[in-house]
Amino acid sequence: MTGTDANGYEPLDYAGALGRLNDLVGRDVLVELRVGSLHGPCRLAARGVVIGPPSGQLRLTARRSPEDDLEAFLLDTGAFLTVKETDFVDGQWHAGNDEDQRPTQPHLNITFTDSVLHVAVLWRHDPVVEQDD
Repeated sequence: MTGTDANGYEPLDYAGALGRLNDLVGRDVLVELRVGSLHGPCRLAARGVVIGPPSGQLRLTARRSPEDDLEAFLLDTGAFLTVKETDFVDGQWHAGNDEDQRPTQPHLNITFTDSVLHVAVLWRHDPVVEQDD
């Protein structure tokens, strides 16, 4: 899915939400699990750098039936998050901006049937890549 709505959110399907999580590998994030909706109470939180899926993820995914996927992503702090396809409702990516009066950080919201996973990027710029002179 491409394009953004009037509020700057890009709607995402299951594959798109997983793709955005993969895009966050190497980024420092704050992950919150909120009950019911994005504005519901926060029940779990973790912070760390996204290091990606655990080893063996592809083998586990291949063994599951279609539309019963469960993808995991590890953080360098030992925390992890999972995205289960059967409970997935939708996803939204906001690239963030600094141009208006209320700057926003990049964030990903993944809505499930009973909760929302909110993943906020804590630093704005890509890592500096050293170049040989």
